Amino acid sequence: MSTNPEMSVSAATAGELNQPKPRWMPLEGNPEVLNKYLKNLGVKNDDYEFVEIIGFDDELLAFVPQPVSAVLLIFPITEAHEQHRLEEFEEAAQSPPDYSQAIYFLRQTIGNACGSIAVIHSVANNLEKFQLDSHKPLAQFMETTKLMTPEQRAEHLKHAMDMATANDTIAEEGESRVIDRDEHVNLHFVCFVNVNNELYELDGRHPHPIKHKVPLQQGQALDLLRSTKNIILKLIDHAGGDIRFSMMALTKTT
Repeated sequence: MSTNPEMSVSAATAGELNQPKPRWMPLEGNPEVLNKYLKNLGVKNDDYEFVEIIGFDDELLAFVPQPVSAVLLIFPITEAHEQHRLEEFEEAAQSPPDYSQAIYFLRQTIGNACGSIAVIHSVANNLEKFQLDSHKPLAQFMETTKLMTPEQRAEHLKHAMDMATANDTIAEEGESRVIDRDEHVNLHFVCFVNVNNELYELDGRHPHPIKHKVPLQQGQALDLLRSTKNIILKLIDHAGGDIRFSMMALTKTT
């Protein structure tokens, strides 16, 4: 399920298409880069890091350390996927959003920022597990935006130069060719998290978090890693045969 490192970058398709928007340099989608990014943002923990998920077979999932706090999916934006996304948006507009107010959700209005936003979603929805350096960008961003709406958080991020710098510094250290901020790339990051024992997909291009129904017995704990399997397989199907998919888990490693 790995991608070519040169392709493992975030998409540049956020915000209103008819309006100019700021653009960041896209992050390369591999664990080494994202773990450096965590440190750059101010995550002090040494016992949590991103690891690659190399497949869905049980023996492959067994290699992923537990517990898993978030799952990141990087996938190609294809015409088939965009049609599916449009249908999701139309369906969402016809019914009130179904999600817990405990979720921290951030809209994406910055080009190339979906990798950064996926990492923010991963940490922000597991704050009880992480120690943040109060002098680094993420702690300050979280404190300022914790009571804001997703749209207000997006607007604040556009003006948070320290967050932009933390992103671009790491983007320049990737293993593959550095992608210019104005270059179009068509891979996109989304994040899956467990909030109150419910599975949510957090995609900054969507107007709100997407709650996925997972059949659980009374008192059964949600297995975040395995619960994302069917959702991700469906996204792969919507990609029309494109195999540029990769997955990572933010997990406790020691």
